[in-house]
Amino acid sequence: MLLLGGAVTVEALTGMDYRLASFFIPWGVILYTAAGGLKATFIASYIHTAIIFAVLITMITMVYVKVYSSDQIYDLLDNTVSATEADCEAVYSYKNGTTFYVAADYACGPVSGNNSGSYLTMLSSGGLIHQYRR
Repeated sequence: MLLLGGAVTVEALTGMDYRLASFFIPWGVILYTAAGGLKATFIASYIHTAIIFAVLITMITMVYVKVYSSDQIYDLLDNTVSATEADCEAVYSYKNGTTFYVAADYACGPVSGNNSGSYLTMLSSGGLIHQYRR
């Protein structure tokens, strides 16, 4: 699945067929390892992982600490439940006032099947059904 995910990403970015990308990606890894050795592969993996963690921690800090606190996000999600259809249309509208809100496509208002319609619940009929399907 990892190879297929990378191949689909290459297809989305370059237009290359995913089957061809599935063939070329392993060859790139083989050639990279053969040219630099296993030590170079481990060093590159370590550096890439360090970069990913640095970016991830930076983004989490920016979103949850600097821009929004977890209390604000909780309050925003809690207030979303009480939004009416008119409120949702106002949120999802262009500057000229025309709305593009479609109830099935956008998260606004109460969630059917959840406890009190909340986004912040562990009690939902969909979750219960999903658990028994496994």
